[in-house]
Amino acid sequence: MDEIRFFMEESLVTVEPGTSLREAAQKMRHHSISSVFIAKKENYLGLLTDTDLTRKLAAKNLDPDTTSASTISNNPIITLDASYSMEDAYECMRKNNIRHLGVTEKDKVIGILSVKDFANYFHNKYNQETDEKGEIQYFMNDSVLSIESGKTVLEAAQKMAKHKVGALIISEAGKVKGLFSESVLTMNVIAAGRPLDTTLLSEVVVLKLNTMDLNETMSNAYQKMRENNIRHLSISNGKKIIGILSIKDFANYYSFKHCQDQNQENQIGNYMRESLATVPESTSIQKAAQLMKENRIGSLFVTQKGEITGIVTEEIFTRKVLGENLNPETTLVSELMENPTTIKSAQSMDSALSCMHKNDVRYLAVTESNKIKGIISLKDLTIYYKNKFVTSQDINE
Repeated sequence: MDEIRFFMEESLVTVEPGTSLREAAQKMRHHSISSVFIAKKENYLGLLTDTDLTRKLAAKNLDPDTTSASTISNNPIITLDASYSMEDAYECMRKNNIRHLGVTEKDKVIGILSVKDFANYFHNKYNQETDEKGEIQYFMNDSVLSIESGKTVLEAAQKMAKHKVGALIISEAGKVKGLFSESVLTMNVIAAGRPLDTTLLSEVVVLKLNTMDLNETMSNAYQKMRENNIRHLSISNGKKIIGILSIKDFANYYSFKHCQDQNQENQIGNYMRESLATVPESTSIQKAAQLMKENRIGSLFVTQKGEITGIVTEEIFTRKVLGENLNPETTLVSELMENPTTIKSAQSMDSALSCMHKNDVRYLAVTESNKIKGIISLKDLTIYYKNKFVTSQDINE
């Protein structure tokens, strides 16, 4: 068991309760960190993060010179004993919806863990295992928020607070200029003594927008994030930005992929569609397409004498019928059907995703005792991942 004590940060940076938020931000900038403890002597009273500075200070346009650190800090500090495992610590972080966790020994604070520490831990532990291309879409935030460079820092902070995000894409005349994040706000605005309500985003040194293609693996995406020492990575499909991956998304990803119990709840058999829609080999493409439309499905098994001999899908119809200009009234499904790719019902949903990518298919025939008992689609997998991961309590940006 990997105990917290071996991965925590032991150098604790503190400020006193009466310290101004400007001074606290300057201390964060000096140490290149995203949080400081509020402490009096050795009594730890609270924790102040760059998220607090964004949502509780900047978004409300408070004066960082007259507002004390204790005013907006998180109190009490959520802690866990150093003897607990990293997996336990991460679950504590998720449960309490936080990005920083205090570490204690004999009820005394001795360290701190951040969501970045968890992402690094999981990545280093599991990066030898094969990742699947195409998984990024399930873990990225597909709500891409942007703001014009002519807007003020105050307006940007208010938008970030409203949507509970840690970064905004900066645009100018329809073109992407960079990324404005909580760390930029803390280091380059608050710590630098710039006024929130009059400083324009165009005047602030924003981060370069680092981009990764949607079809890359999560491990490659995280490696790029580590190499560039950033907390946000934009995801593109071609030339279009379609999502954002943050450091917490990687921690969630590795936890989701490697720290769950592989039990019956994750088996394909629990998610497959057991009602098999079939057509005889002698059915025309036109009739098969009508049947798909009526039943709102994207595939049909093809049968001969009651035995499944193949599968046809909407993709096959589009590619072969339209692409080759075939007559749907006279072309039979037996002429276009393909052998179904199969997978066992006892296998995991992750295995189904891997199988689809490996065979470049959107539908899998699910078998039990070598007989086809159901079907699972890419849409089913998308719903599974969204419900299993995205709807679970998430750590704020």
